[in-house]
Amino acid sequence: MNTMKRRNVIGLGGAAAVAAVAGEAKAAARPSAAQLKDMVPSLSKASVGYRDIPWDGRVCGACVWFKPPDAGSTVSHCHLVAGPISAGGWCEAWMKRG
Repeated sequence: MNTMKRRNVIGLGGAAAVAAVAGEAKAAARPSAAQLKDMVPSLSKASVGYRDIPWDGRVCGACVWFKPPDAGSTVSHCHLVAGPISAGGWCEAWMKRG
């Protein structure tokens, strides 16, 4: 008789899906300048776990998706996340620039 509970199986499946997506994101090539220029931010802050504080030394300002303020503005944006963000913030889509 199988003693593994349904919630354990579901939890394992969810963890595997998260690991697969994270692995694909890490393996993805960095976007080119032309690709970034044409991107329209469409993800919600909640969907990427955005917060206005850094995590483990990682900040939006050092991320490939970061879009610095336009001339004459103090508002930063992201190529992925809709709405204004903090250069000192962080989200789960973070990818080191460079």
